[in-house]
Parts: sequence; C-alpha cells; structure tokens
Amino acid sequence: MELPRLQDSVKRIVQFQKDDAGAVVPVTIYRKKGRRARKVSAALLPIEKAVRKVASAQVAFGNSYVDRHNRSNEKRRDGWLVDLVPNITEAGQASVRKLRPDA
Repeated sequence: MELPRLQDSVKRIVQFQKDDAGAVVPVTIYRKKGRRARKVSAALLPIEKAVRKVASAQVAFGNSYVDRHNRSNEKRRDGWLVDLVPNITEAGQASVRKLRPDA
C-alpha cells in the first residue's frame, strides 16, 4: 500500500483489525522515524561543540581558498603563486568569521 504525502505533524497511522481470535488489535501502518539522540555526555558537550566549530571554520577556509586559487589562475599565468599571500589572508578571514561566537 502506497501512502500519500503526509504533513510533518503526522507521527503515525494506526488501523484497527481483527485477529484470528476475533479481538480488535491496532496495526501500525506508518511510523515517522524520529531523530536519534546524540550520544555525548554533558561534561564533554562544550568540547564537542568547540571541535565542531573549529572543523566548520577549517572547511570555510578550504572552500574560500580553493575559490580564490582558481580565480587567480584564471586571471593570469601562475596567478595562484602571485596571489598566494592575499588568498591565504582572505581565506583566513573567512575562517575567523566562522569562529566568532556571534556567527
């Protein structure tokens, strides 16, 4: 049986059916998959949050640098080498923006 599209508020669909003894029993047709709880102890939660934020900043640095590197190469021959310091500086600033507490 194919289910129609359901709203996010629908958690499950239950249908009542008779079993062999004639008793009415509920049968679950659809159950929304819930989010799993993350297994992080309370003491390590701030450390885990900081590590995740640093990793996100590193990704921002890498993506920013690669974009600037490619742009420099398109502008001129060996442009990546000519623009190496400015590209690293700008990518570093993108990384720092990710590390700020208000970001």
